[in-house]
Amino acid sequence: MTMRARLCVDLGPVKLRWEAWCALHGITSADGVRQLVHELLSQEESQGGATGHERHHLVVSGHRERIEIRLTQAELAAARQRALAGGLNVNRWMVAVIRAQLVHEPQLGEREMRLLADSNQQLATIVTLLGRLQAHGDAHEAARVLEGFRAVIDTHLRAVTQVLRANLDRWSR
Repeated sequence: MTMRARLCVDLGPVKLRWEAWCALHGITSADGVRQLVHELLSQEESQGGATGHERHHLVVSGHRERIEIRLTQAELAAARQRALAGGLNVNRWMVAVIRAQLVHEPQLGEREMRLLADSNQQLATIVTLLGRLQAHGDAHEAARVLEGFRAVIDTHLRAVTQVLRANLDRWSR
């Protein structure tokens, strides 16, 4: 089984500043963290502290080279079918397959993006309601509401994890 290397970091109050910095530089938050980690590790390696790990850093923005791939009609039909099932066109699907193999990261299709967006919207609503409870200072009411939200949050966390795991499994076959 392939080991998946993931890192979850709670940025707390600096998250909005981090996201703004990443947006200014045209990268995602995850790519920004990845670049920082790789930069620090490569600095360490250049100073003699080699880690022995392969660097998986691909810049997906900027100029792209066109390549030609020749498939049989049956192969192209199968690729189109899989692409359609993933909510992608065949070119985007092939790029996603290649990127998933190179960087071992999720390559989300339309369906996964929609599921994650819905989940994030519902979680944002929960956060807003909890903020209102906190502002009113009713600790007993907040504890009661939190208990009700816990099941909803756990369901969403499982759904997001399931989507990402299925996505990684799909591309790593």
